[in-house]
Amino acid sequence: MRKTLILTMLAGFLAFGAPLVPALVTRVLDGATVEVRIESVPGPAPAGVQPGSLVTVRYIGVGLPLAPQYAEKLRSLNALLVEGRRVYLEFEDKKTWEDGKLWAYVFLDADGHLFVNAVLIASPLAGFVPLPGAERYNALLAYMGRVPLASPTLACPTTYAWNEAGRYVGTTACVEGPVAGVGTSRGGDVFLNLGKPYPDPGRFTLFIPARHVGKFEAAFGARFWTNLVGVRVRALGEIRLYQGVPEIQLSEPENLVILR
Repeated sequence: MRKTLILTMLAGFLAFGAPLVPALVTRVLDGATVEVRIESVPGPAPAGVQPGSLVTVRYIGVGLPLAPQYAEKLRSLNALLVEGRRVYLEFEDKKTWEDGKLWAYVFLDADGHLFVNAVLIASPLAGFVPLPGAERYNALLAYMGRVPLASPTLACPTTYAWNEAGRYVGTTACVEGPVAGVGTSRGGDVFLNLGKPYPDPGRFTLFIPARHVGKFEAAFGARFWTNLVGVRVRALGEIRLYQGVPEIQLSEPENLVILR
């Protein structure tokens, strides 16, 4: 909440590119999607955007949390910001419609001071997810969605490099290495692959079961794993083998440290 307040205050001093299209928010669908009625089109706009049209708008760069309780909180925050209000939409040239939704940057004022996408990403509930073809505000949104650092201290009995840890199956230890790839299962499990990406059998995997993902999002930010590729991490747990690949299963965020 403090981070959101800081951003809101900061936004008052910064002007972004002037939004073009005013619209009235008629319904908040989730933490990053709203239904709007276009009021006027005073400048260039994507095809299909015309006065009076009802459009589903998806916020560029805003990643939704997987955990249902945080997804609902983000929807509530989005509603608090925009529900029933006039907003101003700014579009990218190369990325407009997708699956019936219109990608947009959303502002609360015609001068572009109050940037809804940035406010949501700066909260602990959302994360920044780059959208190919929409890069105008990537530097700002990435900064607002940066991964919080956990405590750099773990009570490690010993620490193994990711490419050595497979020799110590059955041992409780810390394993450290760069995140080479990330993934999620259909059930919501999260995988951080150290050293080599999936499906390389030489990788070391940090496995977070779906039932624990919400705790990690609360500690590190929504969809935090999407920002970890190339980042060094350290994890504490029992080293075991799963289908021939060494891994540590994590259930508590205190056992994961992001080293940068």
